[in-house]
Amino acid sequence: MMRDLYNALPLPDDRPITSVCVVEELSGCPPNYTPVSKTHDQDIDADLYKDGFFRRVTRYLCHSKTEGYMGYVVEHLAIVNDRDSRPAGYTIVEQTFDTSQKAFKKKQLCYKQVPRTMATQTITDIIILSRSKVAPEGFSLVGEMNGLCVCIKPGPAPTPQHNKPSAQASSPHLYSVEPSSRGSTGGGGGGGGGLYPGLGPARPAPAPPVAGSGQPQGPAPPLPPRNPPSYASPTHASQNSNTLYGPGHSALFGVPFILNKKYVKSSDSGSQTLPVITKKSKQQIEDEVRPRWTEIKSTGKKVT
Repeated sequence: MMRDLYNALPLPDDRPITSVCVVEELSGCPPNYTPVSKTHDQDIDADLYKDGFFRRVTRYLCHSKTEGYMGYVVEHLAIVNDRDSRPAGYTIVEQTFDTSQKAFKKKQLCYKQVPRTMATQTITDIIILSRSKVAPEGFSLVGEMNGLCVCIKPGPAPTPQHNKPSAQASSPHLYSVEPSSRGSTGGGGGGGGGLYPGLGPARPAPAPPVAGSGQPQGPAPPLPPRNPPSYASPTHASQNSNTLYGPGHSALFGVPFILNKKYVKSSDSGSQTLPVITKKSKQQIEDEVRPRWTEIKSTGKKVT
């Protein structure tokens, strides 16, 4: 049923996915996100979590094509074992967006998010299969979670937007207001007639700048993408996780633990040895303290 409905869609949304998250309840899906609630082949519940012994626990995958880091797209998904290391360049979905619980057990869902101008491919859709273990035509198999197969639909790399000519520059119908012809009722050479006085033909384009004149020789380079903040307080991150750190991620995730340099000794500190503390008996301690104590007592008597 879901497959028939999917194939019957006249205009599929081929925009690239920009963010993914996991929720515990479908009602907790964040705004501008689409939950994958049903499987593509059998139209059954697409729960990616294995139920507990005493209560049912659910996990649903959600994706968005408008949210996430500005200028970034999701290039790929990956599913790895819980004890395996995270693939280079990937981010782990650690928590659910709505309840801040651990997203999965025994498995980890990772995604790779890169700047739009550096993406080699994009993801335009995500589906889940319950019976088939083979991805349908046009999709790629990512992995398996809770007996369900997660598949993605790869898309082409996005084209740069800053190289497109503007409509104003490409339009041949440009007019200018000539102060000398203001108020005239004749044609004025511009074909305006008496209805639009003062409108003349387009002015000729200025000559291109000469090399070495100090003027720009082409369009301005695009602005670099805005990088996400490197740190923030846990409270701030939990309130704005869908815009700063991505949904379901802690603020300190990925920040390496490095000891301050002022508390680290030089490299040759390994050759230094600590002083040896010998064990002393009570009699030895008294022998060392008694002369000093006798001197203090005698000094006190002289003062008095």
